Amino acid sequence: MIRKILFFLPTQLFLISLKRNHIILLFWAVLFGIVGEVLFTKYGIPYLFLAPEYLNEVSFWSYFIIGFSIGGFVMAFNITGYVINSSKFPFIATLKYPFLRYCINNSLLPLVFVLFYSYKIANFLYIKESTIISDIIIYISGMLLGYTIFVTFSLTYFFSTNKNIFKILGIDDGQVNHNVNSLLLKDKSWYSFFKAKPKWHVEHYLHSPFKSRVARDISHYDTDMLKSIFKQNKINATIFELAVFLTFIGLGFLSERSLFIIPAGASIVLLFTTILILFSAVHTWLKGWTNIAFIGLFILINFLSKQQAFSYTNMAYGLNYKSNKAPYSNKILDNLKFNTNNYENDFKHEVKILNRWKSKIETTNKPKLIFINTSGGGSRSSLWTFYTLQYLDSLLNQKVFQQTHLITGSSGGMLGAAFYRELYLKSQQNILSPSIYDKKYRQIISNDLLNPIAFYMATNDFFIRNKKYYYNGHTYIKDRGYAFEHQLSVNTDNIFDKDLNSYFIPENEAAIPIMIFSPTIINDGRRLLISSQPISYLSNNIPVNNTYSQPITENVEFSRLFKNQAAQNIKFSSVLRMSATFPYIMPSVSLPTEPQINVLDAGMRDNYGALTTFKHIHTFRDWINQNTSGVIILTIRDKPKSLNIKSNPLSSIIESISTPIGSLYGNLFTIQDYNLDDMMQYLSSDLSQPIDIIDFELESNNDQISLSWHLTKREKGNVLKSMYSKNNQKSVVRLQKLLEN
Repeated sequence: MIRKILFFLPTQLFLISLKRNHIILLFWAVLFGIVGEVLFTKYGIPYLFLAPEYLNEVSFWSYFIIGFSIGGFVMAFNITGYVINSSKFPFIATLKYPFLRYCINNSLLPLVFVLFYSYKIANFLYIKESTIISDIIIYISGMLLGYTIFVTFSLTYFFSTNKNIFKILGIDDGQVNHNVNSLLLKDKSWYSFFKAKPKWHVEHYLHSPFKSRVARDISHYDTDMLKSIFKQNKINATIFELAVFLTFIGLGFLSERSLFIIPAGASIVLLFTTILILFSAVHTWLKGWTNIAFIGLFILINFLSKQQAFSYTNMAYGLNYKSNKAPYSNKILDNLKFNTNNYENDFKHEVKILNRWKSKIETTNKPKLIFINTSGGGSRSSLWTFYTLQYLDSLLNQKVFQQTHLITGSSGGMLGAAFYRELYLKSQQNILSPSIYDKKYRQIISNDLLNPIAFYMATNDFFIRNKKYYYNGHTYIKDRGYAFEHQLSVNTDNIFDKDLNSYFIPENEAAIPIMIFSPTIINDGRRLLISSQPISYLSNNIPVNNTYSQPITENVEFSRLFKNQAAQNIKFSSVLRMSATFPYIMPSVSLPTEPQINVLDAGMRDNYGALTTFKHIHTFRDWINQNTSGVIILTIRDKPKSLNIKSNPLSSIIESISTPIGSLYGNLFTIQDYNLDDMMQYLSSDLSQPIDIIDFELESNNDQISLSWHLTKREKGNVLKSMYSKNNQKSVVRLQKLLEN
C-alpha cells in the first residue's frame, strides 16, 4: 500500500513540486494562509476571500467571481507544472488527452484548497456574520460554479488542440492494452525520489477522477516523437496563457465601470495567476535559463526605473507639474520659516477667524474652544470618526461641531472628519437631504475602497500604465492612487470633487472648522502642512526669550512652497489621499520640487495630529486665555490608548533577529503617545484656562477590526457598538458637562 501511494502519479507530482517548484508552492502557501486566517489578519485580507463584496454587496456573484479567479489560478498552476515537469513523466504523452490526465493527477492541492476554502467560508459566515444556512449554500455554490466554468472552458480548449502519440500514429486509443508491459515490473526503492534522475518512476495514475490505471512501459516509443508531443502541447498552453494574460490586461481598460470592479480577493488571485502565466510562458522557450532570465530582467527594470525616460511618478491632481519645479533645500525652508511678514500676516488672519468663531457661539459665558484630533486606521477610522461626530452632535444639538475650530489627524480619520464637515456645510446651506444624522451616510463612508485599488494593482500598475486622467487642463497617469480617488467620488456622490481653495471662504468665515493635513515627507521626515488658510505660524520654531539654538525646520507649509505650482488648485480628494497613503497599498505621491520629494501617510509622524494642535494652542495662547473658558481636545482613536503589556516568551532565532525592528514599528503609535503626553504637560503651563482631553476609543472587545479600506458587515456593526462602551459613555457625559458650563 505504501508503494502504491508513493509511486502514484498524484503523489509524484506533489513531490516534484516540493523538490523543484518552490515559487508555485509559495503561492499556494500564501492562499492557504490567507483563507485559514493565519496571514495578514490585521489588515483584513482573509475577509476579502471569506466575505467578498461585488457592487458593495456580499452575494452569489461576488463568490462566483472569486471562484472563477481561483479556477484561473488552478489552470495556470496546471499549465506551469505541465511545462516544467511533464518531461519527467514521458508516459503522459502516450495517453489520450495528455493535458487532461495531467490536470486530473495534479488536482491534489486544488482539491484540498477548494474543500478547505468552502469550509472556511461556511464557518466564517455562520459564526461571525450570522448568515443563514440557505445563503451560505448559495454563496459556496457560486464559488464552485465559477471555478468549474473556468476549468471547463480551459480544458475544452486543450481537448481540441493537444495531441498524443496515438493521434499522430492514427491508432485508436481503445485498442491499446494499458496493463501490458507495466512499469510495475521495474523495481524502485521508496527513497528513489531523493535522487536526481531524468524520469520519475510512476506505477499508477488517475485516468479519471474516480478510476486509476497502471502506467505502461514506453521504452519502445521513439524519444524524439514523445518530445514533439510535449513541445506541441506546451506551445498550445503558451498560446492559451497569452490569451488569458491579454484578457486580464484588457480588463484594466474597463476599470472605471462598476460592473468590472471585481472583489479584491479575486484581484489578488488574478495577480498570482498573471505571474504564473508569465513564468511558464518564459520557461517554455528558455527552459533552464528561466530563473537567470527573470533575475536579469529584474536588474534591467530596476536600472531603467532610475532613468528619467522610464521613471514613473504618482501625482497630486490639480498641481502643475509642467512649470518650473519648486526648489526644496534647507536654505529655502529656513527662508520660509524666518519670514516675519508671513508670520505676522498669518497670525492676524487666524485671530480674525478665531474672533468670527467666537461671535457665532451663542453663550453668555466664554465658550470652550474645541480641537478634534483623529487617528488613522483605514475604513474603521473613517467610520468611527464620522459616527463619533454624528453621535455627539445629535446628542448635544450640534454644539460640538459649532465650537470646533480645528481638525487634524491622519489617514482614515481625516477622511471621516472631512465627510462629516462637508455634510455639515451643506446642511448650513440647506442643500442636504436627508438629515446629517441619517444612517445612510454611515454606510457611504464605510463602503468598500479596496476593490478598485487591488484591481488596478493587478491589471494596470505592475504592467501597463498608459491610461490618462485630465483635470483642470493637466494630464496625469491613472494608477491605484487614481482608483482610490475615483471610488471615493463614486461612493460619496462626488462630494470631494473640488479644489482646496473651495474651503477658504467657509473656513475663513468660521462656518466650518479648519482642517490641516500633515502627510510625511519621505526624503527627510518633515511634515508637509496642507490647509486652505495661510498657516506659516505653524512652521515657525524661532527661539524666543533666553533660548539660543539653531533649530531645524520641521513643518513645511504646502501653499507657500508650491505657490507657483498652483497649490490652492490641488484637488481635495488628492489632499485626502496624500494624508492616507499607506505604504504599498497606495503609491507615494511625488511633488514638483527640485530635488523631487515624495509623501506618505501622516501617521508616520503624528497619527493623531496632536503636534499641530499643540503648536496652534501654544501660538494663540494669549487669545485663548482672554476669550475662552478653556480648551477641549477630542481625541478620536482607532484603538485604546492603554494597551496590555505583552509577554516576552522564549524567542526563536528568527524572532530574535526580527524583534528589535519589529517591536519598534509595532510600538510606533504608542511611542507617539508617550511623547505627546509629555508635550501636554509643558503646554499646560502656557494657559491659565483648563485643557480637557477627552478620548473616544474604538474598542473591539477582542474581536479585531481590520486595518483596511474594506470592512465586513460584522466589523461595521462592531465599530458602531463601540460608542456604547463604558469608557466612551463616560466621555460623552464628561463632554456634555463641560459644554453646559
